[in-house]
Amino acid sequence: MLKRIWIFLVVLLALSVALVACNKIEPPEQAVTNALNAVKNLDKDTIQKYFDSGELLDSEDWVKDDESIRLLFDQLQFKIISSSKEGNAATVKTLITNTDMAVIMEEYFEKILELSFNNALPEDDEESDKAMEQLLIDLLKRDNNEKATSTVDIKLARHQDSWVIEPTEEFQDAVTGGLYSTIIAMDESFSEEDTPESILSEINDFVMYDVWEDGFLEISQYLLYGEDSNGEGLEIDYTLEWLADVVEVKAEYDDYMKSLEDKKYATVKQIWSKLSAEIDRLYNQVVENKPVAGDSSYQFDTGVFEQYMAAFGSEVEKLNADSNADTDSQ
Repeated sequence: MLKRIWIFLVVLLALSVALVACNKIEPPEQAVTNALNAVKNLDKDTIQKYFDSGELLDSEDWVKDDESIRLLFDQLQFKIISSSKEGNAATVKTLITNTDMAVIMEEYFEKILELSFNNALPEDDEESDKAMEQLLIDLLKRDNNEKATSTVDIKLARHQDSWVIEPTEEFQDAVTGGLYSTIIAMDESFSEEDTPESILSEINDFVMYDVWEDGFLEISQYLLYGEDSNGEGLEIDYTLEWLADVVEVKAEYDDYMKSLEDKKYATVKQIWSKLSAEIDRLYNQVVENKPVAGDSSYQFDTGVFEQYMAAFGSEVEKLNADSNADTDSQ
């Protein structure tokens, strides 16, 4: 009889311990609160506790000591609205607010393009990256940035004695103020299938900037004034190396132009054949007879090249206009 009572007491004690352990499991809403505070404070250890490793925005990258990442989550705010639980699954409806990153990124890229167009970015890649990062930091530091607010049903699953959040796209977009969807949209736009018109526009930019502005124009200025187009010294050997790489790229564009079979590209192909030949002629000239600073006797005539460049650009613009008109009519 005493043995039975003892066994009963032992079983009862075990059940009591188990119940106490179960009661120690934090409720889902507390798990969400702890997780979002960890994101806001870039608390790596706590983040890893509440999110499956590697799922939340490549967490290994963004929890590092980086001012732009810190500022991204500095304005993160949230409010738990409701919570429901069924078995090992739970849903916590949460109001999440952060800096509107869609607005920030639009302004950021506009400024980057403006700086690039005005040659205001450092030529050194590392220094250029630092300048662009500082621009983003300055935008994030502003006190009057717009806010983005969304209500998210945060999904959780019970793993042993804790709750783990499922970082859905909706959740990631909310905590980043729309940055997640902005990045996805950019990736999709870049991954869209190129059309002949878009590639022709790419070739036109290549001729205008790589061949002309950074190549032949610089050499022309070098011969006339002994300086580059900005009134600074020019490393002619570097410029010739640049043109050598440019000519290799042009050869790939030559092959592409030959592959265009539609009759509507006949004119642009004809212009390109003349433009390409003129590029080769000018390049071969400067390779065989290296330009010397301020040598007014050096005959470097880019007139025909400029004529074909303008004609090619006009035809590409016309083809794009026709293509857009056809798309709008569909």
